[in-house]
Amino acid sequence: MGGRGRTPVRLSRSLSRIALAGNTRQVSVVFAQDAVGFAAASARSALAAVARLALPPVRVAALLALLSCGGGAANEAPAPASPAPPSPAGHAEAPAPAPAAAAPSEQAPAAALPTACADKNADLCTPAPGFVERLCEKPHQDVALALLAKATPFTRLYLKGRVDELAFDEEVLALRFHGQPKGGMIVGSGNGTYDVLRWDGSCALGMEAEVFTRSRPPRPRAARVKWHRVGDAMQNALIGASDSVKRAHARRGKECKGAMTGDVSAACEKADTALADAIVEYVRGGGPLPAPEPP
Repeated sequence: MGGRGRTPVRLSRSLSRIALAGNTRQVSVVFAQDAVGFAAASARSALAAVARLALPPVRVAALLALLSCGGGAANEAPAPASPAPPSPAGHAEAPAPAPAAAAPSEQAPAAALPTACADKNADLCTPAPGFVERLCEKPHQDVALALLAKATPFTRLYLKGRVDELAFDEEVLALRFHGQPKGGMIVGSGNGTYDVLRWDGSCALGMEAEVFTRSRPPRPRAARVKWHRVGDAMQNALIGASDSVKRAHARRGKECKGAMTGDVSAACEKADTALADAIVEYVRGGGPLPAPEPP
């Protein structure tokens, strides 16, 4: 409201100065000095002020021309900003990458070892095929001890005779059975083959089914557990939980003097076998074990 009230007064003063000017050039100078004040005035107020001053026609024409230029400049809308030039073909700007997800505070825990049959309706109780593939990539001593523990449901098989490195009456865990394809060429006995896990953590693949039995012998044997392949956590658990393992471990340390593999004395070999037997006896008896890292 204050701005609108002062504009006619400022305009009247400027027009009075124009009326005293001697020529058109002086009128222009006077008006230019006060052009800022005229920008906000309306055309009707300017004409009314000119009429009241009763100026000569020449000066009125000059005044109206100046007002027309000033008012147009003041009221002219700003030119729109020119759009940015389009990107060349094939060089469109890529969208901004999404912010990286915050790193989890803790690493996700590894999947646990299988504890149930992959197929409850199958004749054999075996772990899942994907797990078996990873298990047989290399020996996994800790995993073998956990899978052959007393409480696991997986099918055990026993050698009816010596086959290569596998001993008579050796206990193994069934991993897979490969039946003879119908209509295909008969290989071996034609009864299919087994993939099995031994107590030392290694896998024996493609063994003829006819060399195994499911009948448990009175004293089943086991492939020798490799103490140097047993993890630290498993070693500590076995020594701490079983007096037999603890004594056998101490005896092995005395006889082998830190040797793990290679040429060792007969006494070291005997002590190593006794330690492996003590571990198998403890695991078969249902002794608790720490959960090993899955393959």
